[in-house]
Amino acid sequence: MSQQDLKSDSIIIRTSQLPAAELGPDDTVLLDAERGVYYGLEGPARQIWDRLSEETTLDDICRSLTEEYDVEPDQCQSDTREFIMELIENGLVKVL
Repeated sequence: MSQQDLKSDSIIIRTSQLPAAELGPDDTVLLDAERGVYYGLEGPARQIWDRLSEETTLDDICRSLTEEYDVEPDQCQSDTREFIMELIENGLVKVL
């Protein structure tokens, strides 16, 4: 899947529930024991991960992020799309 294939209204969700540890109010570590990899998420990345616990869209995620952070909608779409593509490539998120 390419970034162009991930549309702003595509339905996306986590593929599984990875064990997670909260390190602070905005920091989370995820453990993928099968692959022996851990992921550190902070700030907006953690909020995106939290939103992906249920079916959502890129538009919905960016709408909430632009309300909370001082970021332009186009920049939010670009950055969030890139991050979600990384999650997809690592098998942590899928497009329905």
